Amino acid sequence: PLGHTDNLSNITTHLGAIPPEFQVVRDTQLPIRLPAEACFLNIIAAIGSIALEDFAGKTAPASYRTTRFPQPLIRINSPGLVDVERRFVVWGLFLVAYYINRYDAFNISFFSLQWKGQEVAGIGIAGSPRAPGQRLALEMPASNDEVKVDFAFFGGPLDLGKGSVFMTIIASILEAAPQEKESTIYQTVINYLNDESAIFIVTPTKIAKSPTGPHLTNKVLLDILARAAEFYAMSNIYRQLELNISVDGVMVAQGALVQRRNLFFLPFLNVTDTQAQELSLG
Repeated sequence: PLGHTDNLSNITTHLGAIPPEFQVVRDTQLPIRLPAEACFLNIIAAIGSIALEDFAGKTAPASYRTTRFPQPLIRINSPGLVDVERRFVVWGLFLVAYYINRYDAFNISFFSLQWKGQEVAGIGIAGSPRAPGQRLALEMPASNDEVKVDFAFFGGPLDLGKGSVFMTIIASILEAAPQEKESTIYQTVINYLNDESAIFIVTPTKIAKSPTGPHLTNKVLLDILARAAEFYAMSNIYRQLELNISVDGVMVAQGALVQRRNLFFLPFLNVTDTQAQELSLG
């Protein structure tokens, strides 16, 4: 099983632990290699779309891909093609992404998602057409026209690494998924994996914390994470990235995907004492 034999359920410092009752088991892995960026981006299309919905609800089996990478399909199945709890799919996609990155297993693969020993869903990284009865999502989560993000590489030629960049984005989506999507973010958001050098940070501006706003919400955060993933995939450059986020023409946050040791050099950094202590120990 993935998750607990490799202690993958507690690989982040402050993401909620995935319950021990949940496991992912690899059923099949074929010796057919797939491009890593295609696997990552299509997984982000899947987890990003699902995370926008009610985390406590259910989702129908579906296949996900992007126009940029028509294959592989990320297929979400379930026994009898019944709707499956959204939390299981989000947890499963995260653990599958972590597994293929950690073990360089970018192959056609199929995984069983299990809750208390019972299969509740399946995830396929497949080149074949979607299963009968599945809907097909062709794009990344729909962007909000009111949201604008300006991206800029900085910090010279330092390469964070493709896997570190995409896994940090996926971990950030995992963190945002259970949150109320329209709720306002008032404090700095910091997400990272213990065994990756990259860290994602976003700090709301003063006006974004005011009662009138506009505000940085979890829905906006999920939007810009998907856009950052596309930006990286299109540029094929995996350096440190600065993000300036506006809503309705007003700057609501500044962020970055940065090497952890460079975090405290960011001019907009505004962390709590607890966050600073945690980062110094991480």
